[in-house]
Amino acid sequence: MRNSQESAEEIRSRSGHRGHRGHRGHPGRHVRGGRRGRLLFTTGAALMLAAATVVTANAVTTQPETYSFFTGTDVSKVATDPDTVPVELGLKFRSSRAGTLTAVRFLKASGDRGAHRVTVWSGSGRRLAGATSAGESPAGWQQVALAQPLRIDPGRDYTVSFQTTRYRASENYFAGRTAKAGPISTVGAGVFAYGPTRHPTSSWKASNYWVDVVFQPGGSAPPTAPATTTRAPSSSPAPSPVPSPTPSVTPSSPSTPTTPPAQPVGLDLPRVPWEGGPEYYGRFAPAKAGFTDSGFFPVGVWFESVLGDEDAATDKAAGINTYVELTENSDLATVRKAGMHALTSWESGSRGDESVGWVLTDEPDMWAGPGDGQWTGKFPGQGDVCATKEPCGYDVLRRISAGLPGDTRLRYVNYGKGVMFWESDAEAAAFVNQFTSIVSNDIYWYTDPNVCGSPSEGPSAGVAREKCRRAANYGLTMDRMRELDAADGKRQPVYAFVEVGHPFGEADAPTITAEQIAGATMNSLIHEARGIIYFNHNFGGSCISQHVLRDGCGKAVRPAVTELNRRIATLAPVLNTQSYAWNFNAGLDTMLKSHEGSHFVFAMPGRDGGTGSQTLTLPPGLTGTSAEVLFENRSVPISGGKLQDTFAKESSYHIYKITP
Repeated sequence: MRNSQESAEEIRSRSGHRGHRGHRGHPGRHVRGGRRGRLLFTTGAALMLAAATVVTANAVTTQPETYSFFTGTDVSKVATDPDTVPVELGLKFRSSRAGTLTAVRFLKASGDRGAHRVTVWSGSGRRLAGATSAGESPAGWQQVALAQPLRIDPGRDYTVSFQTTRYRASENYFAGRTAKAGPISTVGAGVFAYGPTRHPTSSWKASNYWVDVVFQPGGSAPPTAPATTTRAPSSSPAPSPVPSPTPSVTPSSPSTPTTPPAQPVGLDLPRVPWEGGPEYYGRFAPAKAGFTDSGFFPVGVWFESVLGDEDAATDKAAGINTYVELTENSDLATVRKAGMHALTSWESGSRGDESVGWVLTDEPDMWAGPGDGQWTGKFPGQGDVCATKEPCGYDVLRRISAGLPGDTRLRYVNYGKGVMFWESDAEAAAFVNQFTSIVSNDIYWYTDPNVCGSPSEGPSAGVAREKCRRAANYGLTMDRMRELDAADGKRQPVYAFVEVGHPFGEADAPTITAEQIAGATMNSLIHEARGIIYFNHNFGGSCISQHVLRDGCGKAVRPAVTELNRRIATLAPVLNTQSYAWNFNAGLDTMLKSHEGSHFVFAMPGRDGGTGSQTLTLPPGLTGTSAEVLFENRSVPISGGKLQDTFAKESSYHIYKITP
């Protein structure tokens, strides 16, 4: 989740289709030149090709029976590219024999400072292993040992990569050639992905980015790293083959229920558009097993692993009740026994009442783009996903939908920056309205290193840089998704994504705080989020983790998130009612609900202000002498139809209960 993170000048094009975090050339500098962009390559191709002669069938070893592709190669004339944007650079390979990968090597450019994160990916884009360098030399080859040797199965594709802002590159190195060393061989050219660490899949002019392996065939290797690790924020969830397409199947969002839940009398106000809350889920089986309870509000975690009772118990103690995608090795029986719910990919394992819906895929607006081109059936990392240059994102979702089991489970897709920023309203609405019964979008306003500055991202939505890191922008994401969802006259629940750590690979990117998590979550609820999904992974910062809310990396935020989830659970019967439309204060983001004779006012600073002392003007019919401030053990007086309170920070919120 996620979430796609671009550089400031990134265009919305990539090889074959729009919508993904594309590519500036090889990577390199580019100018806008039509749909795909054009490259201005500044390094000498003739000099770079001097290294191409090492591509032979002869094994080059770093130690007895240990193989690498480029050991001994003269790289003295390989120039450093002028690009300085964060990028993941990699090499795809396979082996004809089983063995172990013990380390990743990369050629360091002059002027490249700091440690580097290396990653090993499966052919489908699943993160298998990683490590961070230590004690690097100023330039030249660096070798980063994996914490544990990783088993390599024969005949399968893998990618090794590293994250950097400075690199060396050789165009046309792999043109018509394959590098071989003993049983291992390269697959295609070097690959890259701009932004923080994620599975690199793009290529440019058969370039070599000088990433290498240390491979030892045979031996008693440990099993491949368990799939408790996940994608970087912007890549898709572990893709799997999709059944034969039936392009005519395009399920639509169910229509709005005709009867909203009962509300207390006394407020003659219009209501916020309503998709139905718990009543909505009653049309889907087995969602009605829990989601139809007015006392239940979905609080999920993205792409977790549940391997035993302790995992589920830990998550449940933190207030999580729903898993939104699970790793392939997760035990659904454990999820079921714990009374938890799940939205999962249809392929992995048997399903019971714990699986309330199907995850179609993640961010197809990014990696396939808005269009009806023909999908090849491949996911990022498996080759071209669209058969032609025509974007094929709609075809992706049609065909996945057609291959789902013939049941009435919910269908869910998460989108990214394509739907949020880059695509026209019509293109984005087609994604949101044609395929799902629950939808979300993962824009990480507090931690994304690019969303504040890239002209095609936050600024394109009217978010100034100085107002970017605000909880209220999570509500902006909700507003965008709800507006798109309404375009066809029907509505579905929109869930909010909130990060709980450091989801980007850049060490200097922000890390979200406990107060910010609470603010982002509450603002999403104020803007009518029908569920919360936490992105639970750290790909950068001082503590790398796939389970932030479980392990030591989440020590600083877990208590606050647990308390926040407790409050959401307490408020579930209120949140599951239809809101009234009323503006209490132009500087605040507010929500008004009624339940069991009381009225509830949710308030916090808006996108352009709202901190400090603020006055809330109550609507006609909302009477009382004081308002209880929930969870704060205090009350504020009501005088002349108004109440006054202080919001110390942009992330501060208050919830008032007013009983006439």
